[in-house]
Amino acid sequence: MTAGKVADVRRALRLAGMRPLPRWPDRNPVDLRGRRILLTGASSGIGAVAAHKLAALGAHVTAVARRENLLAEVVGQITARGGTATAIPADLSDLAQVDELVKAVGPVDILINNAARSIRRPLLESLDRWHDIERVMALNYYAPLRLIRGVVPGMIDRGDGHIINIATWRVLPESSPMFAAYNASKAALSAVSRVIDTEWGHAGVHSTTVYYPLVATPMIAPTRAYDGIAALSADEAADWLVTAARTRPIRIAPRKALALRALDVVAPRLLNELLERETDRMNSRGREPH
Repeated sequence: MTAGKVADVRRALRLAGMRPLPRWPDRNPVDLRGRRILLTGASSGIGAVAAHKLAALGAHVTAVARRENLLAEVVGQITARGGTATAIPADLSDLAQVDELVKAVGPVDILINNAARSIRRPLLESLDRWHDIERVMALNYYAPLRLIRGVVPGMIDRGDGHIINIATWRVLPESSPMFAAYNASKAALSAVSRVIDTEWGHAGVHSTTVYYPLVATPMIAPTRAYDGIAALSADEAADWLVTAARTRPIRIAPRKALALRALDVVAPRLLNELLERETDRMNSRGREPH
């Protein structure tokens, strides 16, 4: 087998580990026609592709992002194809703008908290750059909770609603180096997401947490450590959101993440060593993060 074929096989195996286990849906698929979906982070990457896919299934998508020109382009493409979508530009790290968004959008059937900021940096450096902590918590945790606070009363009154929160696979094994600030924000959101289904499920309001692996989007582009690393396409990642919206599972997570979580239970220090080696391999190839 040639070196190129070996590399292809390795890449295919890595991608297989990034995909979720096949599962039977817990309930009949939800008909998305006419469903009012509020989708954040919709100007590019997973959010933009998901907006197209959800609108194609008949949902009324309210697309939210900071970059007004890109957001308008996404919504324009959707409406040109016969879909229903509205653009609302907003900086979700500003909680006052989050509150204004809730007032502007009205009733929401499905909330997808997709907007996020990722930082790959050693913990000691992040602690010395306190704004790292504040920025990721503001967008990745406070903003989703503020949106949840705004839309959930209506969902409970109607007896139906769904909240989809985006986390990261690194939350499950917990000890991934270089991601302490980012993982902390996503772990906090993941914890709340799980409790939503426990406390509000009887009222018809459910939650799904999506634990994405690495996805090839503009968010990871500045981080050179990811150059050449296998990653899901934004198109495939957006399909996870469609599946979440239609079947309402508790979680969608990669096979690899679930395996590492199990290892963390029985041999946490071994897991630490494996993740440290993975990080060292990336850095030894000259892919230090910016």
